[in-house]
Amino acid sequence: MLSKQERAVTKPEDDKTFARISTMEAQYQSTNFLLQKVQHDLGRLEGTQNEQDAQVVVQSIYGDISTLKDNLQALDNYVSREQPARRQAARMRVDQLRMDVQRVDMAVSAVHTRMTQRWRSASEREELLSARYRPNDTALSIGDHELQLNDRLHSSHNRLDELISQGSAVLDNLKSQHFSLRGVSRKMHDIGQALGLSNSTLQVIDRRVREDWILFVIGCIVCCIFMYAFYRFWRG
Repeated sequence: MLSKQERAVTKPEDDKTFARISTMEAQYQSTNFLLQKVQHDLGRLEGTQNEQDAQVVVQSIYGDISTLKDNLQALDNYVSREQPARRQAARMRVDQLRMDVQRVDMAVSAVHTRMTQRWRSASEREELLSARYRPNDTALSIGDHELQLNDRLHSSHNRLDELISQGSAVLDNLKSQHFSLRGVSRKMHDIGQALGLSNSTLQVIDRRVREDWILFVIGCIVCCIFMYAFYRFWRG
C-alpha cells in the first residue's frame, strides 16, 4: 500500500505520462488521417485533365506532405520521451508511418513528373501545329562569301605563323642543347685526361657524340619536311 505522500507524488507523474500518451496518440491519428487524405488527393491528381486544376491539387499535396514530415518529427520527440517498456512499440508505429509517408512522397513525385512531361509534350505539339513557316529571306551575296573566305585564309595564315614560331623555338632549343652537350663532352675529355681514362673509353664517348649529332641533323630534316608538307596542305 502506498502512503498518502507517495500517492501524492505518483499521481502527478501518472497524469503527465497519461497526458503525453494522449497527445502522442492524437498526433499519430491526425498524421495517419492526413496521410490518407494525401493518398486520396493523389488518386484525384491522376484523374485530372486540366493543367490548372492539377497544379492546385499538386500544391495542396506538397503542403500536406510538408505537414506530415513535421508531424513525424514531433512523433520522434514523443517516442524519445516514452518509457523503455513502451518505446519500442511506439518506435515501430512511427517508423511504419514514416515509410508510408516516404512511399507516398515518391509516388507523388513520379506522378507529377509524368504529368509535367505530358503537359510539355502537349504544349510543344500545339505550338508546332500552330506555327506558320515563312520562306527564308536571308541571302548570301558574293561579297559576303569572299569576306568569309578571306577570314578563313587569314586564320590559316595565323596558324601557320604559330607553327613556324613553334618550330623555330624547337630548333633553338635543340641548338642550345647541342652546345650544352658539346661543352659537357669537352669537360668529360678534360676530366678523363685528368683521371687517366683509357683511349678506348674516350673513343666510345666520341662515337656517342657523333651519333647524337647525326640524330640531331636527321630530326631537323624531318621537322623541316613536316613543316613544308603542312604548309602545302594548308595552301591546298
